[in-house]
Amino acid sequence: MRRRQAVALLAGATGLAGCGSTPLSVTQLRNSATQICQAGTRQAGRLSSPSSPAGSVGFLRSGERIMNYELRGLRALRPPGSLASLYASTVRDFSRQLSFVAQSVQRIDQGEDPVTTVKLLQGQLGPIESEEQTDWEGIGVPACTAQQ
Repeated sequence: MRRRQAVALLAGATGLAGCGSTPLSVTQLRNSATQICQAGTRQAGRLSSPSSPAGSVGFLRSGERIMNYELRGLRALRPPGSLASLYASTVRDFSRQLSFVAQSVQRIDQGEDPVTTVKLLQGQLGPIESEEQTDWEGIGVPACTAQQ
């Protein structure tokens, strides 16, 4: 129940922050993106690491849901012109990571070995996370880096 309330609150806050045709100020963008990413980090912090390879799919599904909420919120924000290109690229990188997670869940569901699939996922995410981290820091939103 608490998770749904947090998600509803997050969705409402991001909807208000990004609505209209006027771009946000740099400060508004940073504050809104920080709130979205901090909410996702809190939710992810509640996940228990899988105790067996078979538990990987549940863990990844939960992570996928959290990432979907974050992505929706981040996409709803309208960055100022000075950050529009960098912000769009950064959100695209986040979306790519989410796609890799979703593909991994699907592969495990189809019977692929969870250990092999997770190792492949880690290899796919590593370079994107590094670039994304640099971009979020450039935007001034360290709360959205993978290292948080």
